Amino acid sequence: MEYDRGRLRVWPDWGSSGIWYPQAGSEPGQGPVSMASHEALGLPDWLAERFARWIEWYDDYLPERPDAFPWERFKDEGRMLAFELARFVGDEYQVEYDGRKVIVFP
Repeated sequence: MEYDRGRLRVWPDWGSSGIWYPQAGSEPGQGPVSMASHEALGLPDWLAERFARWIEWYDDYLPERPDAFPWERFKDEGRMLAFELARFVGDEYQVEYDGRKVIVFP
């Protein structure tokens, strides 16, 4: 399987970096992914730490009690992380969150 190294998808998963390379040719938010490390992307410490806290928050999610998880606050933080990631990577990558491209205006 080939992954698109020009795109990044922000998506939570237990114990992950929260950042993924999507399958080549897939639509935003669709298809298999390959995890990207914070180190490989050269994320600054402050951004890597925010992603780590976001994933730790997700690690606390209990599937048997979905109503007990603050989904809206969690998704808002994911959107902010995707925006900060897009600002950091600039034109090097297209960033996606929640099935949409993240657009950063200069």
